[in-house]
Amino acid sequence: MPSLAFAPTQQAVYSRLLSTDTVTKLVNQTVNGKQYKGVYDFVPDDAPYPYIVIGEPRTDPFTVKNSDIVDVFITLHIWSNYKGKKEAYDILTACHEAFLIKLDITGYTVNNTSWSDARVFDDIDGVLRHGVLTLKFNLEKERV
Repeated sequence: MPSLAFAPTQQAVYSRLLSTDTVTKLVNQTVNGKQYKGVYDFVPDDAPYPYIVIGEPRTDPFTVKNSDIVDVFITLHIWSNYKGKKEAYDILTACHEAFLIKLDITGYTVNNTSWSDARVFDDIDGVLRHGVLTLKFNLEKERV
């Protein structure tokens, strides 16, 4: 039975985003002396825009004889209150480029990384811009 690999994949994605200068330059902020990293699993009530939320994971398993292989999809949500979509485009592009280099995921070999969806749209409130990038990681469980 294939492993879901949600927790180690999310941790690796979080670490990659926080260690990528082009991403952090766009979302790290200090407001009233408080530092905000701009990358969240759970968004604090006082978090300033823009920021990235590591959203819902999903998986599509498939069976290969004698292997534990799974496709894990992680959706990144970019939130911006910039008037226009440029800020969301820039953050979305920086996130995409952050995953062009192979990711290390504890307990797994990453066979392939790709993306299946990228878009920016106006939120229903008419103020926020919402960018979405869905990353796909083909993982093989490492044998001990």
